[in-house]
Amino acid sequence: MSTQSTWKQIYPSIKTAVAYLESIDLLLTQAVRTLAAFYQTDCLLWAGLETGNPDSFQIYATSGARHFVTGRAVQQSLSPTELVLKDDLSSNDSFPAVWQIYPETLPEWLVTQQRLPQVTQLETGELIVPATHNGRLSADFTGSFSVGAIATSADSVRSLQLVLLLNRPLPSQATEAISKTDPAAPVPPQGWSLAEVESLEVVCSQLGLAYSALYWQQRLEQARQQASLVGRIVRLLNSNLNPDEIVGRIVAELGQGLNCDRCILIDLRSTPPSILAAWEHPDQQLPPLERKVDPTRWQSVVDVFIQDGVSYLEVEQDGVNPDPLQDWLHTIGAVSALIVPLFIQAEFFGAVSLLSYQSDKVYQLDELQTIRQVADQAAIALTNAQHYQSLWHKQEALRMQNNSVQLEIVRDDLTQLMNRRSLERELEQFSTKAVWAVQEDFCVIILDIDYFKLVNDTYGHSVGDEVLQHLAQRLQRQLRKETAIYRYDGEEFVVLLAETTLTEAVDVAERLRQAIRAAPMKTSAGEISITASFGIAQQNSAHDRNAWDVLQRANRALDHAKRQGRDRVKTL
Repeated sequence: MSTQSTWKQIYPSIKTAVAYLESIDLLLTQAVRTLAAFYQTDCLLWAGLETGNPDSFQIYATSGARHFVTGRAVQQSLSPTELVLKDDLSSNDSFPAVWQIYPETLPEWLVTQQRLPQVTQLETGELIVPATHNGRLSADFTGSFSVGAIATSADSVRSLQLVLLLNRPLPSQATEAISKTDPAAPVPPQGWSLAEVESLEVVCSQLGLAYSALYWQQRLEQARQQASLVGRIVRLLNSNLNPDEIVGRIVAELGQGLNCDRCILIDLRSTPPSILAAWEHPDQQLPPLERKVDPTRWQSVVDVFIQDGVSYLEVEQDGVNPDPLQDWLHTIGAVSALIVPLFIQAEFFGAVSLLSYQSDKVYQLDELQTIRQVADQAAIALTNAQHYQSLWHKQEALRMQNNSVQLEIVRDDLTQLMNRRSLERELEQFSTKAVWAVQEDFCVIILDIDYFKLVNDTYGHSVGDEVLQHLAQRLQRQLRKETAIYRYDGEEFVVLLAETTLTEAVDVAERLRQAIRAAPMKTSAGEISITASFGIAQQNSAHDRNAWDVLQRANRALDHAKRQGRDRVKTL
């Protein structure tokens, strides 16, 4: 059979595959099916070799060729519409199963092919047919065929693109007889005719062209999608959403855009570390993920990012000698993870991690650059979250100035201080995950008038209301204009001090306590002297889940102050 006739028989199958397949995976899977069926051989195909990065290599093999590569194998399944019509292979009535393999090591013959691509038959009988970017290789079959005996023209350095490994039984007695009767005839490799080898070269060359076309089409589409992804995230940063929503959407956009199974943003600065935002693929049934993270598993990651300046980490499960992070992957059921550091104003904050649960995912350089860009945008969102509270206050003040009804809702009718509803809204803003993770320390002061029930019982509730009004005025005179004071419950008041340490908050509370007791309050029933007890708590990210936890601790400190004699300041 001549090279031309052989090519005419197999070409329709390859052409059909190229015409109907839209992804490299489908193209290579179908190519292996077609070649194995047509040539009646076990077939293994290495692709992606032009990158030089073993993590980017794609390996497809029929069942009989799987043992030629050591690694994890996943069977490829194609829908009927993705299969080449069997009519194109009249001599065969079935297609073999194809597996995608994730190699652990590279065989020596492949390393040799990377240095010098050439048609070769190994000592063990397998035929190696490479394809390069420079086109078809020219082989000289004169002389006896042995390992490395097929020479290629060395006119230029060739870039290896694809390599076929085919394995077929040894030649028949008829082939051996022909070789003996005509010693001058070219001797084909064992088990193969010259026409078959030449046709395989043509097939490899054409398959390489199809692979290149799909590869660059895919890369172009990826570039378009990545540019669109970055554009959407920039628009998010300029939106009116709160920081929690922005960070959550950034993580979701990244997970969807890079087609991973789960994407998480981890705050490694908190104690213990916690997952600030998470997204998972809607079509995947993934195991649940604990929000709290074991710090011992991530300490090495923190050290690598801070001390070594590493740009990213790729982690895969290792069942033999797993490190703490690989053990974490096993715990959550993930196969691999890409981890990118996150810095806020040059200070290490945490990491963005893209998790794969089905198979090892390899990221291209441009994808890594996009992930880095998105991580920087997430850092900007978290930086903005540091100022979100003050910005929210300004927006609220403007809104209330232009809406008298709204002002009535958030103000206490008696004292004209902010009311409990307003305090709850403020605590909610403090407690949004993004703000909570990056905000400066704040303190909560809660104060209660000592023996206020006695004032009401002695002078009546109207006089008690006058006392509350006088107290509110004294508090306002002692605090900055921008510091909000809230009437919390009856004779209880709350002060929130942003960016304030516990020591500074104690000084503020002592000043308020002295101002309250310094002089009697003039009321319609005469002068009345009062005192107040104070409880203070500072945000503690190791114990407080949200701002309400800080308020509760301040309330417990207030109880201590009352039990210890009142008219004093206590902290907790």
